[in-house]
Amino acid sequence: MMKSSSLRSRWAAGVGMALGTACAVILAAVSLAPGHDAARAGIGRCDDQPVAVAAPAPATQPTQELNFLAMGDWGEGKPAQKTVAETMARYVTSRHARFAGLLTAGDNFYVPVSGTHDPVWQTLFEKMYDPIRLDFPFYVSLGNHDYDQKKYRWELAYSLEFPQSRWKLPSRWYRLDFPRENSLLTVMMLDSDHDFMTANDWRQEREFLEQQLARPRAPWTMCVAHHPLFSNGLVGQNGLLQKDWGELFKKYDVDLYLCGHDHNLQHLEIAGWKTSFVIAGGGGAHSAPIVRDSLGPFSRAVYGFAHFQFTPQQAIIRYVGADGQLLHEFVRSKAGQVRVTVTTPSDASIAKPLQVLQGIYDKIHPSTRPATRPGSETGDESYMPPAR
Repeated sequence: MMKSSSLRSRWAAGVGMALGTACAVILAAVSLAPGHDAARAGIGRCDDQPVAVAAPAPATQPTQELNFLAMGDWGEGKPAQKTVAETMARYVTSRHARFAGLLTAGDNFYVPVSGTHDPVWQTLFEKMYDPIRLDFPFYVSLGNHDYDQKKYRWELAYSLEFPQSRWKLPSRWYRLDFPRENSLLTVMMLDSDHDFMTANDWRQEREFLEQQLARPRAPWTMCVAHHPLFSNGLVGQNGLLQKDWGELFKKYDVDLYLCGHDHNLQHLEIAGWKTSFVIAGGGGAHSAPIVRDSLGPFSRAVYGFAHFQFTPQQAIIRYVGADGQLLHEFVRSKAGQVRVTVTTPSDASIAKPLQVLQGIYDKIHPSTRPATRPGSETGDESYMPPAR
C-alpha cells in the first residue's frame, strides 16, 4: 500500500512538473509589449482559474498595413470545409501580402474531440489548413458547439500543450494588439456563449471587456465572438448582446464586430450604431439561408471567408466565396464612413422562414424529430432556432 501511494505521489508530481514546464514554455514564447501588464494583454478565466494571456504579432509586423483572414462555423469535416480551406490557401498566395493571422468566430469543432491527441486535430485543422501557405497563427474564439461535451477544455489544453501549433486559444476571452509596438489594431477575442456560462463568468467577461476598452488602444478596435447582435439569417437579433456588449461598443467606439453562428456571409450597417457588423459563418459547416432582407447592405447564403486589411487611414473588408470570387467589399474610414466598392446581389427574403428552419433541424437531427413543434408558418418567430 505504501509503495502504491508513493507511485501515485511521484506520478502526480510528474504531471504537475510537465504542466508547469508547458506553462513556462508558452509564457516564455509570448513577450508582452512594453507597458502591457497581464490585464491589458488579457486575463480570462478557464475552469475558475485566472489565466494570463497574450499573443501579439511579431515585432517585425509592418505598422502601415495589417492583413487577417476570418471565418466561423467550420470544423464539420464536410467537403465544403476542405473547399474553403483550399480557396483560402490559394487566395493568400495570390495576394502577395503578409498575413498576421486568421481570426475564428467559433464553432471550431462539430465532431467529438476526445483529447489533445485526437486525430481530428490533424484532419480538421493542422492538415486541413495548409501549413505552408497558411503559415500564421489562428486566433480562436469559442462557439456553442465548442461547449458540446465540453470540447472547449480540449481546445484550451491543445493550445497550452502544443505552443508551436498555429492554434492559439490562451483563454476563453483575451486581448490582442498588432503589432507589438506602435499597435495599429486592438482585437478583443470574446466568448458570447451566455447559456453555457455562469452569471459570474458573464459579469466578469463584461467587466474585462470594459476595462480593456477603457485602456489605451490602437487606432482600430475590433471585437470577435460567435453570436451576432444583428442578422438577416435564422438567428435574427440578439437583445442580450445588444444590451450587454452593444452599450460598450457605442461608448468606446468599437469599429468592427466579427461573428458567425449564422452559416452565411453578411455585412450589416445598423442605424444608430457606429460599428460595422461582419458575419463570416461560411467556413464549411452545413449551410443556412438568409430569411429576411431588412438589413443591409449584403447578405448571402454561401460558403466563404473574410479578409480584413487595415491601414492607419482605412479598413478594407472583403468577402470571398468558396470558389474564390470576390462577393462583396467595403471600405471604412477611421472616421466611420462606409463605402461599398464591390458587391453582388444579396439573397431575397423567404416567405416561410419557420418551414425552412424545420427542414434544417430535421436534416441535422433526424432521429430526434418531435411530433409537434412550437410556432407556426404564419409569421410567429417566437420559436428559438436550434443550436447551429
